[in-house]
Amino acid sequence: QVGRSTESPIDFVVTDTISGNLHSDETQITQSTISRFACRIVCDRNPPYTARIFAAGFDSSKNIFLGEKAAKWKNPDGHMDGLTTNGVLVMHPKGGFTEESKPGVWREISVCGDVYTLRETRSAQHRGKLV
Repeated sequence: QVGRSTESPIDFVVTDTISGNLHSDETQITQSTISRFACRIVCDRNPPYTARIFAAGFDSSKNIFLGEKAAKWKNPDGHMDGLTTNGVLVMHPKGGFTEESKPGVWREISVCGDVYTLRETRSAQHRGKLV
């Protein structure tokens, strides 16, 4: 599980970085762009070694945890889905993972692992289009 929280359910703590030539002692990050409980990555240890990303955090009881402001909706199959407040974004580079690869299109991952186009803003209440 990945996020900026240092609570025990988080396996990998991720923090914001300061871009450009600014130094952390001169600049303070006032609002994080990383959710406290951002996502869970599940990888199969046996062939075909599938990796899945699920947005949202999971508490110590393994229940999904989303913030109050997170976008949520019910899918046609009746399951609830949603997006983290800050979003979990992924990008697959054009040309694969090589030195010659170029940036690809950014997409957003939902709680159920569906892939969407980006929202109008990172914290918008309306999801993008299902990809």
